[in-house]
Amino acid sequence: MGTLVGEVALLGLAVAFTSPVSVVTVIVLLTMPSGRRRAIAFVCGWLIAIAGIGALAVFVLHGQDFSAKHSTPSRAASTLEVLLGCLLLIGGAVAYRRREPSQGGASPPKWLDRVEGTHWLLGVAVGAVMLSYALSLAAASEIRKANVSSVDAGVAIVVFAVTSIVTVATPIVVVLLAPERSAEILATWKAWLLGNSRTVVLVVLMVVGAFLIFRGIQGLVA
Repeated sequence: MGTLVGEVALLGLAVAFTSPVSVVTVIVLLTMPSGRRRAIAFVCGWLIAIAGIGALAVFVLHGQDFSAKHSTPSRAASTLEVLLGCLLLIGGAVAYRRREPSQGGASPPKWLDRVEGTHWLLGVAVGAVMLSYALSLAAASEIRKANVSSVDAGVAIVVFAVTSIVTVATPIVVVLLAPERSAEILATWKAWLLGNSRTVVLVVLMVVGAFLIFRGIQGLVA
């Protein structure tokens, strides 16, 4: 169980640190009317999406034989990991080679302007959509392959969920703890994220992709 918790925690941190656009989105949401509600709704939507994937892994796939290395479910899970890893590794490598020098005038996604006039609960849908599903599915695959009890699987999902929101929830914490200085702090963070995080994200994605390929192949040949 300890090994599983460590693996899902690392995948959760990978989600957190490869989601700079999501962090910027939360910062922008905080500047809108009902900003705190919008930002909290975003995080809730993110967690609801993870809960849905977790429910699929724990309940819908319950009883499937993921423990036997050569069972169909186990091989399917390992194959999924290899495919997800290849997607992340190749996609990250291509994007890294095509990257352009960081622009100081980079701006948040334009579609965020349309959110301002909507109900704050729309943040739930935005958070659910912006979750990294590739890494979340990889975490679900690891949980099923570990063949742990439903309770232990639930604990692993909670660990993944908590670690995945480390970055997206931080702007909300800043606003709550330092409301007077939060605007200046978050503006600095947003500028840095828009101008400097692309290369870091791509490198992390390639590393995670290589890890998933290794884990998947290990499961297929074991």
